[in-house]
Amino acid sequence: NRRRTAPLGIEMENKGIAHSANPTGKILTLGELLVDFIPTDAGGRIDAPGTVLKAASGSAGICACAAALLGAHSGFLGKIGVDALSRMVCDTMAGAGVDCSRVVVSPEGQIGLAFLEYLPDGRRNYQYYRNDSVGSRYGAEDLDRAYIASAFALHFPGMLLELSEPMRDASLEAARIAKEHGVLLSFDPNLRFELGRSPAAEARMMQVLSMADVIAPTLEEGRILTGKRSVGDVLRALHALGPSIVALTRDKEGAVLSAGGQVVLCGGIDVPVVDPTGAGDTFDAALLIALQRGMPLAEAALFCNCAGTLVVTRRGAIGLALPTCEEVETLMAQAPCTVQSVQLDALA
Repeated sequence: NRRRTAPLGIEMENKGIAHSANPTGKILTLGELLVDFIPTDAGGRIDAPGTVLKAASGSAGICACAAALLGAHSGFLGKIGVDALSRMVCDTMAGAGVDCSRVVVSPEGQIGLAFLEYLPDGRRNYQYYRNDSVGSRYGAEDLDRAYIASAFALHFPGMLLELSEPMRDASLEAARIAKEHGVLLSFDPNLRFELGRSPAAEARMMQVLSMADVIAPTLEEGRILTGKRSVGDVLRALHALGPSIVALTRDKEGAVLSAGGQVVLCGGIDVPVVDPTGAGDTFDAALLIALQRGMPLAEAALFCNCAGTLVVTRRGAIGLALPTCEEVETLMAQAPCTVQSVQLDALA
């Protein structure tokens, strides 16, 4: 049976950690949907023939589906084409329980494609076919303002700020709507240097970081954003930008969650790694669910750590690798990692 804890606005609000004007509202994500083509062989390369697995993808889409599978009411904001692959991705998301009623269907173009390969050193490499994709044409005029205003939280990845001008405008306007109506704003910096870096891009990133209530960069992204090195210094610098809740994912070393002057450090969980696609997006979804359910900080950190870890044990993302709430709670019950609580001021 699924655990039911106090909704945000009771336990969490009393602790001063976070607040949403709509405690029972949907978790909404904004972004571009893609189709991933994943080699079925570990050594499969893009420039070589071979069998691939076709999967619905896109960072925000993965987050929305993960939230639905973990038991939340979630919805997606974005644009798809009239092509068959667009229909496949949208149908897959709806089948996972995501409200796709605000997805815009347009003949402007086709959905973006992403071909994945696994390099000999264990890293992944993507080759994208997404220039002027239909998803990148989603603009501020496509937003359903009332839908956003009624949400518990709005989440989007930072790469949208540089994907296209329409998507940038949509992201910034959606963030403004969320803040105006007391909707929790969640942001994953999701640094993508292939999209370019410039003073203007860095200013946009910092603008949204200052607006966000919840952020979840990787530790390395946190170091890049702050210029700090230690976990404690990175956390303090990120909090100083504005977010009240900061998570840092640390790959196989686990994760860190900081709020209200308290920090929980979860160690890594020893599992076979098949494909890390979607682990960070699932972590983001789990964090918002933990906040909505009012989980204590240590439980929330473990919940997120377990959710993200389970994703890496299977290939693919949406419809293939994302865990259910029951699977996450089963792993949590096994005490799979260390969980240490410390004061932020005392953390090096």
